[in-house]
Amino acid sequence: MKSFVGQFKKEWVLFRAWLYVGIFLGILISIVIPYLIERYGNGFTEENQLQFAFTFLVLALGGFYSVLQFVASLRLDLRSKEIWLHSTSSIRQLIGVKIVFSLTGYTIFNILFTGIAIYSLRAAFIASFGQVLLLLVFVVAIIALFQLMIFVSILLFLAFYLQMKYFIGRFAIVLMMGAYFGCIYLWFRFTESIIYVKIFQHIGISLSWLEQYLPKSKLPSMDIRLGTLYVVEELALTILFALLFIIATKWLEKVVLR
Repeated sequence: MKSFVGQFKKEWVLFRAWLYVGIFLGILISIVIPYLIERYGNGFTEENQLQFAFTFLVLALGGFYSVLQFVASLRLDLRSKEIWLHSTSSIRQLIGVKIVFSLTGYTIFNILFTGIAIYSLRAAFIASFGQVLLLLVFVVAIIALFQLMIFVSILLFLAFYLQMKYFIGRFAIVLMMGAYFGCIYLWFRFTESIIYVKIFQHIGISLSWLEQYLPKSKLPSMDIRLGTLYVVEELALTILFALLFIIATKWLEKVVLR
């Protein structure tokens, strides 16, 4: 545990500036720019519409920014084989710390700007503080889980890229990008197929009971609707990404230390 905390502190020292810069730019884009446009735009948009649009843009860019920070952290260590050779920690822990750090920073970022987005829509909803807080937690948790899956997939394709680079040089980046987006396309096609539904969507738990604890829209058509959680599907995805993490870290270790 001490080793993990020590490595986390090291990541914080090296990459805390990324979080500060991200939050600063996010506030500039989501609050300052909309304010200036509304102040001097002579009724260019209705109040708070522009702020929500810009905050949504910040949230979208924040995911990409978090990926860049994670990759930058990996590249820093990949350039120094001594870290991998002489560390008493396993490669799984070394990379796991990076994922936890990047995910923690991204979650802090999302809490702040998801809160701003919800606040900008306050006039469209009827809600208590508890309902708003639950919505915030719900949205941030979903985004964090999605980002975690992206980090694991990046690890796998980074190992693939380094392996191919050994054989075909710089052209490996083209091959890796093609394989990455090709796999994403095939994955979404598979999850939309009848076969996927028949295999994985079993033991459903309806989440509709949670709707009463979420904000209510003044327009019924904008009410938040929750679907069904399938236990088999969630368990399968958890096992899949755990295996992908193990495969990616082992593969990355083999490629780096060859």
